[in-house]
Amino acid sequence: MGEGRPRQRKFAPRSRQGCLTCRTRRKRCDGKHPECQNCIRLNMKCEWQTPRQITAESPVRSATQTLGSPLRASIDPWEGAIAGNEVAERKQLLNYYVEAFVPSISVATTPSSNFYTSLYVPMAFESEGVLDVIIAVSSSQLAKRATDHDRARYLQDVTSKHQAKCHAFLRDRISPSGEPLKDTYQVIGVTMLLVGLEALNGTKNTKWISQLRCVRKILHAAYQENGAMTSWELESLRRHFTYHDAMASLVSGLSKPEPSTPVERDSIELLTPATFSTIDPLMGISYYLCSLIRRIQYVTSPTPAFPHISEAAFRAIEREIRQWKYESPLSSSNIDLPIALDLIALAESYRLAALIQLYRHSENHKALLPSCASRAMQFISRIPAGSPAESGLVYPIFLVGAELESETDISKCFQRLAVIQKRHKYENVSNVEKVLQEVWRPVLDGGKRRDWEDVLREWEWSISLS
Repeated sequence: MGEGRPRQRKFAPRSRQGCLTCRTRRKRCDGKHPECQNCIRLNMKCEWQTPRQITAESPVRSATQTLGSPLRASIDPWEGAIAGNEVAERKQLLNYYVEAFVPSISVATTPSSNFYTSLYVPMAFESEGVLDVIIAVSSSQLAKRATDHDRARYLQDVTSKHQAKCHAFLRDRISPSGEPLKDTYQVIGVTMLLVGLEALNGTKNTKWISQLRCVRKILHAAYQENGAMTSWELESLRRHFTYHDAMASLVSGLSKPEPSTPVERDSIELLTPATFSTIDPLMGISYYLCSLIRRIQYVTSPTPAFPHISEAAFRAIEREIRQWKYESPLSSSNIDLPIALDLIALAESYRLAALIQLYRHSENHKALLPSCASRAMQFISRIPAGSPAESGLVYPIFLVGAELESETDISKCFQRLAVIQKRHKYENVSNVEKVLQEVWRPVLDGGKRRDWEDVLREWEWSISLS
């Protein structure tokens, strides 16, 4: 008797909008509502992700509703006419920081690993400097969300006052050479929160880059001193620095570039983490990848005397980025499935954005830029508007938006930036929009698009993508 033909397995077409039951089981879903065939066949409950939409309410309310916990009205420092009551004002702004500011910038809700609350809030009860910077960032965000002009102006004044106190705090604790005299962890924390404040305010000068250089030097000394015996506080500070330093790697050498110092070169390896499974509030599951992104600025620096070294370093970091593996957030009991899927999409968009950042400096690889951008845009599109992961999209959208070729994708890119800006009110997002508009402006007149590096040099901008 002849052998029968091998059995042909039939699969339903893969759907990115499949039911949560099939996505959890990692099975193909036919996407039929209200129940897919898989769930009917197995007599399983067919569950679907609830659509997340942008509401047309006030900025503060819509943002907090999206992120889960609604703000209480008493968080607003103008409620109850408390202006001038500094104690009550501080208490309410600290409350706003915990309940609104931190969720608005976190790509996932992970209380135990979120240094914004687990590290900086306890510090604020011990350090006036940390409390001042928390009040500064909270009042700054509230000022941008305020619809009343007088309220916004008052909150801006609160920000300026406490920002000045932060600078005085640092001057008392850092020597002219940049060495911390005391309170090292508090100095790093205050400086890093000030870097975030500069991004929120859309700073275009190099002040925030200088602040990062100072933190890099302090962290380098701290890790040399402690060796392998590092505390969770120091590791949290390193994570916070790694994210902002990765975002700075794009622009740190564009305006009046400074040669890298031995400390900076040594810190690349010293501050590179080992495998890391904690979900970070800023980087999600991309902590190690961000440490690789930090290195791109040094790999792509020309070394005419030793070209083979530069080529070897280029190939090495390209290989690491492509082969980088992350621990799937789907196995985390603290992360809901939709958020876990968004974190994966965010990580893949970061991977492709990192390759774009690297390939821009290689004539042999520039032909790969459009395909990388198109693929990255697919992952960006998988993250729904209103997802916490959306707050981490500025870096990939900026790099992708300057390399796309499809008019449809370009339009989607600008639409997404507009949505993010409307929700978060961050000035650095507005800066990114303006740069990308200038990149594509000549195309409207039948010319070629501009290079974003040329635009930033011409405008003398050093923008943050944090």
